[in-house]
Amino acid sequence: MYIIFVNFLKEFFKCFAYSDIWVFYSHKNIILKYKDTILGPFWNVINSIFLISVLSLSYFLFLNPDNFNSFVYRLSISVFFWLFISTCLNGFTSLLENKKDLLNEKKIDIKNFVCENIYTNFIIFLHSFPIIFILLFVSDFKLQLSLLFAFLGLLIILINLIMIGYLITIMSAIYKDVKKIVENLVYAFFFATPIIWSENMVSAKIQKILTFNPFYHFIVLFRNPLMNDLNEKFYQSFFICLLIMLTIFFINLKINKHLENKTILYL
Repeated sequence: MYIIFVNFLKEFFKCFAYSDIWVFYSHKNIILKYKDTILGPFWNVINSIFLISVLSLSYFLFLNPDNFNSFVYRLSISVFFWLFISTCLNGFTSLLENKKDLLNEKKIDIKNFVCENIYTNFIIFLHSFPIIFILLFVSDFKLQLSLLFAFLGLLIILINLIMIGYLITIMSAIYKDVKKIVENLVYAFFFATPIIWSENMVSAKIQKILTFNPFYHFIVLFRNPLMNDLNEKFYQSFFICLLIMLTIFFINLKINKHLENKTILYL
């Protein structure tokens, strides 16, 4: 078991040794995707702004809140970040399509495709940062050192996405139904996670149920530091995300041993 663990760890970090490959392909994919547009990746930001505007207007008209600016800021962080996570998850399900030749010739490892997908969507996600910081200055929140915890949280979430991505990529290549399952779960978790609503709007019983939602902890880990809210929920989410990472890591150990070499047979 120890040898398997060490070998998988070596293979896992080996993909970073070839980062120049997936960074190159990521930039190429972004250029090809938006080559006929003027605004490029900012179209993703515009689509999100439209959703945020509709939700904010509804919130203002029906609830008439006192802290409207803070709500818009919180909502914007949540929507932009969820768009990044959900796009990554859906991307994993079709990651190995038309990649059979590369895998067959051992030119590139599956983990490199996973990193490429995450990096591509992360670059697009970065285009939303100017909007987030503009809203920060017009909201009731101020820049504080707690902001640094957002980068720590983001790092942990990225590692989690690599682990989850490796699992989904292999399973979706072998079992074609996984793609539809992931798509429906992503859609369901959008409403089951406090993105367009706040956990303060629900009962204490529902808040306890929320602790079983992994995406809730991802959102809290990134959003709370940006709102100067390093409370008990943040530290709880921090340790739960570490636990999720370790759990999926050991699941991937089994998959790496039994399934990865067979994946190409199903493509």
